[in-house]
Formats: sequence, C-alpha cells, structure tokens
Amino acid sequence: MAKEKKHILRKLLCVLLVLALLAAGAAYWAYAYVTKEYESVTLVHKTDPTGLMHTDDVTNILLIGIDTADAEASTRSDSMILLSIDKKHNTLKLTSFMRDMYVDVPGYGFTKLTHACAYEGPGLTVDTIESNFRIRIDGYIKIGYDIFRLLVDGLDGVTVPEIDDVESAALAIEGVKIQPGKDIHLNGDQALQYCRIRKGQSDFQRTARQREVLSLIFRKAKSAGPFKLLKLARSVLGAVESSIPQKELLGLGMKILPCLGNGTTQQQIPADGSWWDETVSGMMVLAVDFDKNIETIRTFIYGS
Repeated sequence: MAKEKKHILRKLLCVLLVLALLAAGAAYWAYAYVTKEYESVTLVHKTDPTGLMHTDDVTNILLIGIDTADAEASTRSDSMILLSIDKKHNTLKLTSFMRDMYVDVPGYGFTKLTHACAYEGPGLTVDTIESNFRIRIDGYIKIGYDIFRLLVDGLDGVTVPEIDDVESAALAIEGVKIQPGKDIHLNGDQALQYCRIRKGQSDFQRTARQREVLSLIFRKAKSAGPFKLLKLARSVLGAVESSIPQKELLGLGMKILPCLGNGTTQQQIPADGSWWDETVSGMMVLAVDFDKNIETIRTFIYGS
C-alpha cells in the first residue's frame, strides 16, 4: 500500500510539473508576443533625485497625452496623469497635474508645465514634476490621439455616467453629436473628444473627465478576455513611447492586475484651495502653493 501511494504521488508530481511547464511556456509566449514591437527609451534625469517621496510598495508611472496624433512628435503635453500602483493595498491612484501650472522647468525657468514636453520631451516633464512636487517617478508612457482611440476601441468603447448640456454642445462643435443623457456609450474618437472638451468648462473639469475615462478603461480591461487583451497590448505597446524597460513590463503588469477589481481613487494638482490665477508676461497661469500640494500628494499616494 505504501509503495502504491508513493507511485500515485510521483505521478501527481509529474502531472503538476508538466502543467507548470506548460503555464510557464504560455506565459513566455504571451510576453514575447506582446512585446515583439516594443522598444523603450532611456530616461535620463537632469535633476537631483535626493529626498523625493518614494516607497517600495508604490510604483509611479507618468501617463503623458500629447496634443497630436503622432506619439513621437515634440509638442506640448495635453494631459499628465500619474498612475500610482500600490501593491501593498492593491489599489490604483490617478493624480492629474494641470497643464497651466506655473512651475520651475529645469534649465528654462518658470513657465507652464505643459511647455516642458515641447522643450525637451517627456524626460523634462518628469524632471519638472519631480523637482517641483518632490515625488519620484519610476517611468513614463507617452501616447498620441491615435493610440488613445485604438485603446478605447480595442475594449469596445466605454460608457460614461452622464453627458450634460454643456458637454453635448462642446462635442457638437467638434462634429460629435451626442444628446445629453445618462450612461452614454462612447467609441474611441468620441471618448477622445470628450476628454478634450474645453468650451464652457474649466481645465479642472477637463482633467476630471480624463481620469474618469482612464478609470473606465481599467474597468473594461478587467472584464476583457485574455486574447483580446494580448492583441490590444501588442498594438498599443508597439506604438507608444515609454521609458519602462522591456524586462520590467511583465512585473508591472503583475502589479496592476490585482488592482483592477478595486476601482481607482483620484486627485488633482493643484488641489482645491492651493492655487490662484495670475497673469505673467501676458500669459494666464495657475500659481500654486507648492508646500500644500506636496503634502496633498504625500497624503493621497502614500497615506502620510
């Protein structure tokens, strides 16, 4: 009887080993398939990283949307959202940095945050946020309009809770005719125009829409089938500009997956009550209280 039990145990161990090898092989194939066209760029910091907020439990990736279709173009950043992946609590946090904030761009002096990307690209945008708001950024992903449309359409669109009269009128100016209402389904182009609305509303409302749509994308990704996700990931990664090394993509994905079912929490910088309008050399800017905003970031992302 003892020999028979050992025989059965050996068979079971062999089966488990074969299954493990098959799983590893499938994972390797999927990783190779997704990253085949992906090439990262080197992020070279111009500023001193000493003293920046950071913990091993949180990975900060800056998502940069530029105001053109070409992700490789040198132009202003239309949106800057810091995606914070908290592996300790399995949560995702989205922090918008307003493009019109009056900040010190390393090497150029004080100007709007959006100009940093036009001056020297995403690397300078990363340095500018790090040096002004004292938070470490672990990498960036830059996308243009085409990739955003591809991402939304690849997930069969997103459904926003509501489009009001002002938003409907603003969309109509861009040729997107959507009646006001609740639970409105948007395709890639409609979602792009929804995120870019400026007419009749403030930039704070615009960035709130961007975070809203990004949250919906994460939610749709959670329920999408694996083959759809693999195909979409390959298409997107082959066209973005990113500083995340290829060898780190799998680990980053493994950090994000457990967080997808928990929704997202959101914050804007500058935070309420920490900014005021100013005109500098004929340019309208958002002047900010840096100390208050640094503390807001610390509390929101790290909890202290």
